[in-house]
Amino acid sequence: MRWQTPRAFRRRRLHPLKLSRRLKVLLADLLGREEPPERVAAAIALGIGVGFSPFLGIHFAIAIGLAFIFRLNRFDALLGQFVGNPWTLPPVYAAGYALGRQLLRYSEKKVPDLPWDRLLHRDFWHAFTGPALRPRLPSFLVGTIVLATLIGLAAYVVVGAVLRIYHRRHPRVAERAARKKRRRREAREPRTEGL
Repeated sequence: MRWQTPRAFRRRRLHPLKLSRRLKVLLADLLGREEPPERVAAAIALGIGVGFSPFLGIHFAIAIGLAFIFRLNRFDALLGQFVGNPWTLPPVYAAGYALGRQLLRYSEKKVPDLPWDRLLHRDFWHAFTGPALRPRLPSFLVGTIVLATLIGLAAYVVVGAVLRIYHRRHPRVAERAARKKRRRREAREPRTEGL
C-alpha cells in the first residue's frame, strides 16, 4: 500500500481549509478517526493496559512495540499509555499487590503487608530490600499484570462503544472507515486472477 497525503493537506477545489481546521483534521486522522472502531479501540486499550503494567520507565517502548507487532495505530497506543500517571498508578499498584498475594495464596506470615508508612517516606527502598523482596516482587508483578489486562479489556469495551456511536452519528466517516477496511482486506488476500 502506497503512502497517501493526509486529508488535512490535500488540495481542495471547493473551499480551502483554514490552519486551525487543518490541525483538527490532522489530529483526527492521526487518532485513526477513519479506521474501523475495533482497531482504534484495540490500540487505545493496548496503550491503557501497558500504561498500568508494572514495567515503569519502558511503557513508551512497550506500547510502540506491541502496536507495531499487532499493526495498530501507534499514536493511539501512545496516548493510551499516558493514562498510567503518578495519580493513577499508586492505587492500581496497591490493588495489584493485594490481588497478587491472593492469586499466589501467600499467607500473612510468609508475605507480610507492605509497610505503607515507610513507602510514603524516605525508607521506600527498605520495604523492598533484603528478605522481603523475594516474596513481594512476584505478588506485585502477577497482580499488576492481571489488573492491567483487566483494565485494558474494560477500556476496549468502553472505547469501542463510544467509537461506534461516533460512526453512527457521522456516516461519512463510517463510509471512509469501511472503504479503508475493505482495501486492507483486499491487500492481504492473494490474487488469483489469470490462473
